[in-house]
Amino acid sequence: METMNAIAHRTSVRAYRPDQISEQALQAILNAGCAAPVGMAQYDTLRITVLQDQILLGQISNTVRGNMRSDTDPLYGAPTLILLSSQTPMGPGMDYANAACVMENMLVAAADLDVGSVIVWGSAIAVDASDRFKKALGIPEGFHPVMGAVFGLAQGEVRDKELGQTIHVDRV
Repeated sequence: METMNAIAHRTSVRAYRPDQISEQALQAILNAGCAAPVGMAQYDTLRITVLQDQILLGQISNTVRGNMRSDTDPLYGAPTLILLSSQTPMGPGMDYANAACVMENMLVAAADLDVGSVIVWGSAIAVDASDRFKKALGIPEGFHPVMGAVFGLAQGEVRDKELGQTIHVDRV
């Protein structure tokens, strides 16, 4: 798939099959994240954590569900959660900007590989608030989760999108 088609094809998937994505697809997604631009090339200020342990995924899902006061699975049954963690940035918001660049690369790469994805903010919040989760995930001291997304094979049809603007653009 060419780049613009992958960008257009990428959509939020909120229902996943239980089967795991292939190791080859996961590695390609991670490689895309590692190729993202990072402010001042400070790649050592970021960590990518891949979680595929179903018990720990269930615990995080239950925590997020409780925080949201919701009965639905906030991880949508996805078999893989990828968290991005950052050290305290040199400038305000740089941790989120860097994480967004890395995550967008991974989301577009996933779309190119027919792997579904959706950003799940609550996962990073739940893990950041829990020393037990941070320890279980091996998140080093001084890093804090800032963004998460789930990945997996979509359950059912994924809506195709046309490439085009859906955000208002002002030209000055």
